Amino acid sequence: MYVVVSATHKSGRVQSGSEVQLAFADYLQSHPGHPDVVVHNAGPTHDEDFNTPVGFLLVVEASSLDSVRAFIADSPYGKADTLAETDIRTWDWRTGRPGD
Repeated sequence: MYVVVSATHKSGRVQSGSEVQLAFADYLQSHPGHPDVVVHNAGPTHDEDFNTPVGFLLVVEASSLDSVRAFIADSPYGKADTLAETDIRTWDWRTGRPGD
């Protein structure tokens, strides 16, 4: 199933180019503890200044919502307790899907 993750950071907890942001980018590429999660699209969301990261958006493929919740909890952002809100929902990917 495809899943969309939209998350926001606690205010002032993540800076562009910070260690935790770079670690999260690496985690998206390699997460051996979660082989059932495939990251298709990912990127930070920004404040109105287009520089300050305020969260992120992911499109993943996973076997269950619980596996995505565990993936986020084990991420560098999850472990650093930077997340204020996380919305995880199944998604009916209609256009631009891999393999189409």
